Amino acid sequence: MPDKDYWQSRFKQLEAAQNRKGADTYLEIERQYRQAQKELEGKINTWYQRFATNNGVSMAEARRMLRDRELAELKWDVREYIKRGQENAFTGQWVKELENASARFHISRLEALKLQTQQSLELMFGNQLDSIDAAMKRIYLDGYYHTAYELQKGFRIGWDIAGLDQRQIEKVICKPWAVDGKNFSERVWGNKEKLIKEVHRELTQDILLGRDPQKAIDNIARKMNASKNNAGRLIMTEEAYFSSAAQKDCFKDLGVEQYEIVATLDSHTSDICREMDGKVFPMKDFESGVTAPPFHVYCRSTTVPYFDDDFGQIGERAARNAETGKTYYVPDNMTYREWQESFVDGGDKDNTIQVPQIHDEKIRSANEEFSQVLLNSESTPLSDKMILYNGATEYQLNESLTAPFAYDPELDVIQYNPSAPDYEFYDMNFVQAHELSHRMDTLEYHSWENEKFLQAIENTREKVYNDREMIKEWFSDNGKYANDAALSDIFSALSNGEMNDILYAVHEPTYWKTDVSHVSREIFANVVSIDLLGNQSKAEFEGILYELHKAYKELIKW
Repeated sequence: MPDKDYWQSRFKQLEAAQNRKGADTYLEIERQYRQAQKELEGKINTWYQRFATNNGVSMAEARRMLRDRELAELKWDVREYIKRGQENAFTGQWVKELENASARFHISRLEALKLQTQQSLELMFGNQLDSIDAAMKRIYLDGYYHTAYELQKGFRIGWDIAGLDQRQIEKVICKPWAVDGKNFSERVWGNKEKLIKEVHRELTQDILLGRDPQKAIDNIARKMNASKNNAGRLIMTEEAYFSSAAQKDCFKDLGVEQYEIVATLDSHTSDICREMDGKVFPMKDFESGVTAPPFHVYCRSTTVPYFDDDFGQIGERAARNAETGKTYYVPDNMTYREWQESFVDGGDKDNTIQVPQIHDEKIRSANEEFSQVLLNSESTPLSDKMILYNGATEYQLNESLTAPFAYDPELDVIQYNPSAPDYEFYDMNFVQAHELSHRMDTLEYHSWENEKFLQAIENTREKVYNDREMIKEWFSDNGKYANDAALSDIFSALSNGEMNDILYAVHEPTYWKTDVSHVSREIFANVVSIDLLGNQSKAEFEGILYELHKAYKELIKW
C-alpha cells in the first residue's frame, strides 16, 4: 500500500491545482472590475460634461428634472438595460426598478446618474456570479474525480465511478456551509448591495460639496478595489471549501474511513493550520471549518486518506464486493484523461487488466500473503509485474484435475483441486510464483520460441550430466538444496527425467517427452520462482545455471 508521504504528496498537488483554478477565477473577476471601473468613469465624466458648470454641479442642478430629449435618451438606455438584464439573468429586483424608471415621466439628473452607474455594477456582479458559480462547480467536479483517480491509481485498482449529475452538483453548490448561513451567491449579492450604496453615497456627497469629478472617480476606485479584494477572499475561501467537500464526498463513496489534515507549512501558515496539521479524524467527524478545511480565509490546508495497519487496502475491499461490479488494475502510466474515459465515461478498458474475484478462502488468503511477499521484496521490473499478475489472475476449481495446481493456457486460469494428493502440503508462495510465471510466459515471453533461451538449456544440459554426483549430494537428506522443489524440477527438465531418482520434487519423464515445450516452460517458471522468492539456490545463477539465468534475463528484458 502507498505510504503516508505518497498520499500527502499527491493530495498537496491536487489542492495546489484546485487553488490555481480559484486564482484564475480571481483574475477574471479583476478584469470585470477594471471594465466596470472604466464604464463608471466614462459615465461620470459624460454626466459632468453635460450638466456641469466650471467642473461643479450644485445639488439643485443635480435634482433638476431631465428635459424631454434627455429623458428620451435615458429611456433608450434603460430599455437596453432591461434587454441586457433579461439576457444576463439579472435579479428581478433590478429589472423591476428599470421598468419603473422607464415608465416614469420625471427623473432627476442625479437619479439618471445613479441608474447608469448601478447598471454597470449590476452587470459586473451578474458576470461575477456566473464566473464564480462556474468555477465552483468545476472545482467540485474536478476535485471529486481527481480524488477518485488518485485513490484508484494509488492502489492500482479501479472500478467504474458513477457520474455526478447536475442536480447533485447544484445541491452541493447552493448549500450554505459557513456560520452565517449564507451561500456564495448571497455573499456576492451582499457585496453588490454594499458597493452600490457606497457609490451612490459618494456621488451624492461629491455633488453636494461641489467636488471635482476626479475626486469622485478616485474615491469610487478605492471602494471598487476594496470590493474586489472582498471578492478575492470569497473566491479563494469558497474554492477551499468546495475542494474539501469534493474530497469528503469521494472519500465516503470510495470507502475511506479516516482522513488526515495536511497543511502547507511555510512562513504564511496560520497558527490554526499548524495546530491541525497531522491530526487524524474518522469520516463521520468531517466538518468544514472545524475538523476539515477551510479553517480561515485563504486556507491552503487539505485532507488526505489515512490508512492504519488494520484498515487494509481499499482496492482489495472493492474487489471483494460484488456490488461494485468488475474491478481492474490501473497501470502506473495511466493518465487522468485515460482514467476518466475508462472509469467515468464508460469507455473501453483495453489498457487495463480485469481483477477477478477469488472465492476459495485458502487461495484468497495465499494470494494476499504472496502479495505481501512481493511488496516486501526488492523492487524489480519482474517483481512489480508479478504484483499485477498476482491480483489479476483467475483461479478455477477443477475436481477432475490430477495435480493440486495447474495453469491452463487455453482457459487462461489457474486450476486447483483440493482433493488431489498432497494438496495441503504445497508451499502456496511457490505455487503462485510458479503458476503465475507460466501465465506470464504464455502471454508475454514465449520461452519455448526463444532461440537464446533454448540454446542455453542445451548448453546447461552438458554441465548437469557432468556434475551428477554433486547434484545428488545437493538433494540428499542433509544436502543444501534438499527441499528446493524449483531447482529440483529444473534438473529434472534438463535431464528429461533421467535424474529423477536423485531429486526432490519432479515431473515424470513422460511429461517431458509428451511436449518438448514443457522443458523450457517449466525451467522458465522455476527460475522465476527462485528469483522472486529468494531461494538459497539463487546462488547457482552465478554457478551451474549461469548461462541459463543470463538468457532468462535477456528474455524478460531485465
